[in-house]
Amino acid sequence: MTNLLFRMRVAVLWLAVAAAAAYSLVIYLVGPGALWEMLGGYMEGDVLDTFGIQAFMTGSVLIPLGMAAVTLFVPERVDNYLNLVVGGLCGLFGVLAVTLHLMDGGLNGHVVLVAVVGILAFLIAALGALGLRGPVGRPTPPVEESSRHRAGAAA
Repeated sequence: MTNLLFRMRVAVLWLAVAAAAAYSLVIYLVGPGALWEMLGGYMEGDVLDTFGIQAFMTGSVLIPLGMAAVTLFVPERVDNYLNLVVGGLCGLFGVLAVTLHLMDGGLNGHVVLVAVVGILAFLIAALGALGLRGPVGRPTPPVEESSRHRAGAAA
C-alpha cells in the first residue's frame, strides 16, 4: 500500500468520526425531552450561553474534519504524531462520555454513536503509532521514473 493511499484511508476514518459525532448530536436532540430542554436554554444541565457547551458542539465535528485535511497535507511524521495525540484524546473523550451516559441511565442511539466515535479515534491513534514505528508502505515513485521503468520493461 502506498503512503498516499494509507493517508487517504486515515482521512476517511476522520470523516467517519465527524459524521458519527454529528449524528450523535442530532440523535441526542431528538431524544425524549432534549429539544424542550434546549429550547429552554439548557443542555444536560448546562446553560447554552456558556462558551464550553458551544465549543464542545462545534469542536466535536470540526476537529475531526480538520484532522482529515491535516492528514493529507502535512508531512508524514507530523501527521503520525497528530493522529496519535488527537485520536487518543478523542478516544478518551468517547470512553468518558459513554461511561457518564451509562452511569446516568441507559443505552440509546446517541451513546452507541459516541462509542463508535471513541473506537474509530482509538483506531486512528493506533495507526498513527504504527506509522511512527516504521514506513507504512513503499513510497510512490515519481511519474517520470515509473513511466521509463514500464517502457524499459516492455522492450
